[in-house]
Amino acid sequence: MFKTLKKSTKVVLSIFLVLLVLRIALTPIVKSYVNKQLNELPGYKGHVDDIEISLYRGAYQIRGLVLDKISDTTKYAFLNIQHADLSIEWKSIWKGKLVSEIELSAPQIHILRESADLSKEPSRRHWSETVKSLMPITINKLVIQKGSFTYLDRQASPHIDLHVDSMQLTAYNLANVDEDNGQLPATLSISGTSIGGGKLNGDMKLNILKEIPDFDLDLELRDVDMTSLNSFIKEYATVDVERGTFSVFTELKLIDGQIDGYVKPFVKDLKVLDWKKDVKKGGFFQAAKEAVVGLVAKVVENPKKETVATTVVIEGNIKDPKTSTWQTFLGILKNGFIKALKQGIEGTV
Repeated sequence: MFKTLKKSTKVVLSIFLVLLVLRIALTPIVKSYVNKQLNELPGYKGHVDDIEISLYRGAYQIRGLVLDKISDTTKYAFLNIQHADLSIEWKSIWKGKLVSEIELSAPQIHILRESADLSKEPSRRHWSETVKSLMPITINKLVIQKGSFTYLDRQASPHIDLHVDSMQLTAYNLANVDEDNGQLPATLSISGTSIGGGKLNGDMKLNILKEIPDFDLDLELRDVDMTSLNSFIKEYATVDVERGTFSVFTELKLIDGQIDGYVKPFVKDLKVLDWKKDVKKGGFFQAAKEAVVGLVAKVVENPKKETVATTVVIEGNIKDPKTSTWQTFLGILKNGFIKALKQGIEGTV
C-alpha cells in the first residue's frame, strides 16, 4: 500500500514539475509573441511589461499593455491596460463551443483628432487579426472594470479634452453561444462618469459576427455641467457658457449598413453671458451675440421645466466602398452630436 502511495505521489509531483517547467519556458516565448503582434499593427507600436500563464485555467494574464500611435506627439498612449485576463470560458464547453472571455482592468483609450490621411489608418481586418493573434479562440464575453475613454483635439483653441471615467462594460454572447437569441444575439451594458459630472448609461443588442455588425443602442448622458464643455462649445457653437446643465439621449439602430436614429439634447438653466467678463475677453460684438443667444434660449425654453430641447435625426448608409466603414460611421455620429449640441444651445437663432 505504501509503495503504491509513494508511486502515486511521484507521478503527481512529476506532472507538477513538468507543468512548472513548461510554464516557465512558455512565459518569455508568449511575451515575445505578444510584443511582436502589437508592433505589426500598421501605424502603431506597443509592448507588454509582463506575462503570466495559468495552464490549469487555460488562461494567461497581461500586465502593463501599452499601444502608442506613431503619429501621435502627445504624451498619451492610444491604449493603456493595467491588467488583462484572457481565458477559456469553461461553461460554454458544455454547449459544445470552445470560446474565450476577456476581463480588462483600468483600460485607458485616447482618441486624438488628426488631419492625417485616414486611408493610412489600420482597417477593421488589421484590428481583427491583432485581436485574434492575442486570443485565437473566439471571444464570447468581455468585461471592463474602471475604464476611461478620452477624446483630444489639439487643433482647437483652447484644446478640447472630453472624457468618460469609471467606465464599466459587460458584453455577453458575442460568439452567439446561446443560439436562440434572435437577430441580435449579444447584449452589452455600459455606465460611467463623464467630464462635468455627467452620468452615462447605455444598453445595446448586437450581432458582432457580421462583417458590418448590426446593433440596436439606447444611450443617455445626464446632468453634465456645461462650463466643463466650454472648449468644445466654443469650437463648434462659438459661444461661452456661464451656467447650465446638459443631458443627451440617443437611440441608434444599424442594420445591414443602414443607420437610423436620433440625438435629443436637453439644456437646463442656460446662461451664456457675463457682460463685463465677455466684453473684456471677446469684444463688444461677441458679447452682443451671446446676449442674443441667451435671450432666445430663454424665450424658447419650457417655462415649467426651464429646459431647451431639440431632436436631430441621424440616418445614412455606411457601406461606402471608397472610405473606411468605421470612419464613415464615426463621421455620421460626430456630425449628428455636434448639430444636436448647437441646436440645443441656439437652435432657433
